Amino acid sequence: MGRKQKYSAEQKVQACEDYLSGKKSVSQIVRELGMGKQGNVRVYEWINMYKKHGSEIFNDKPHNRSYSKEFKEKVVREYLAGHGSLSDLQ
Repeated sequence: MGRKQKYSAEQKVQACEDYLSGKKSVSQIVRELGMGKQGNVRVYEWINMYKKHGSEIFNDKPHNRSYSKEFKEKVVREYLAGHGSLSDLQ
């Protein structure tokens, strides 16, 4: 069983689309969703994920991701070689 999400996929997609279309600011979105102090950070994370992966990124996942040892080592090597930031390599 996956974790219960506080914000629905629809809310996240709408927030991203509202921001990217210029309809709303991040501050407005945070206020409307009743988010706390870290709301701005979370909304910017949603926006970056949305731009990179599209709306599918917010679909409910049945469990936490698990990665092979080989994959983890590859990502660390790429990071140390300067081939991207941590968020780029996720």
